[in-house]
Amino acid sequence: MSKVPSKRLWFVTGAVLIVSLLGLTLGNLVVRQPVVEVRVKSVDDASDKVCYFDQPNFQLRWIHSVEKQWWEEQYQRQDDGLLLTTTYFEAFGAGTPSTETLAPVQKPGYLGYQINEKLPNLNWVVSRLTKGEIDYGNHRFLIHQWVPDYSEVVIMPKAYGFIDRFKKDLCHELPSDGS
Repeated sequence: MSKVPSKRLWFVTGAVLIVSLLGLTLGNLVVRQPVVEVRVKSVDDASDKVCYFDQPNFQLRWIHSVEKQWWEEQYQRQDDGLLLTTTYFEAFGAGTPSTETLAPVQKPGYLGYQINEKLPNLNWVVSRLTKGEIDYGNHRFLIHQWVPDYSEVVIMPKAYGFIDRFKKDLCHELPSDGS
């Protein structure tokens, strides 16, 4: 009995490895995970900061610049955009929506309206004064600590392949000191 592997065994092993690598490569192109991408636009576009999260529902919170009270907007990720479902605020002033239907769930200390407006993406300017944050799952991403004041943040639905997810960071895993 010969202990040397046959040529046929080497051929089969090589073919299996090639098919496996091809399958992984094609799988990365075909199987994509829907995510919400958070991109901070830089002046040159070469040094954009990018992170993502995979939860479909999230909330933006900030302190309103005039009323100095918390505002919250709740969103759902969809394939072709974001759906602003509800908005909540502690104070009622000029520019506050008042003709919308009351939100089905009211939060203590807040007034909430059901909005249901579809948006392709969000462009949001963040500063430390307004303490902007993104809440999703059990995570609170203090974006105002991650970016310079008055940074434009673009929030949009995307689909990442397996390898893409390794190239980008989950938002809640980033240091909050802007480094």
